[in-house]
Amino acid sequence: MEGADRTKETRTAEELERMILQDLRNVDGCPERGVSVTVYGIPWNAMLTFGAEAGPVRNKAELKKFFEIITERMQRLYHVS
Repeated sequence: MEGADRTKETRTAEELERMILQDLRNVDGCPERGVSVTVYGIPWNAMLTFGAEAGPVRNKAELKKFFEIITERMQRLYHVS
């Protein structure tokens, strides 16, 4: 019951995007360029895209799975303003 009383912090979509991208960049093989995160909606969700600047991404499936884990965790912690 203790977790249910916890109040979510509020962040802007841009803050959440930067936080998610920062976590992704800690994964080996994440491209330095061409990766973007978009936060949208209420309740919020996020989308991960790889542009041409990313080049061939050898571990795209791994990055997408890690992205899902990060997003799920942040959805429990943050509201979007």
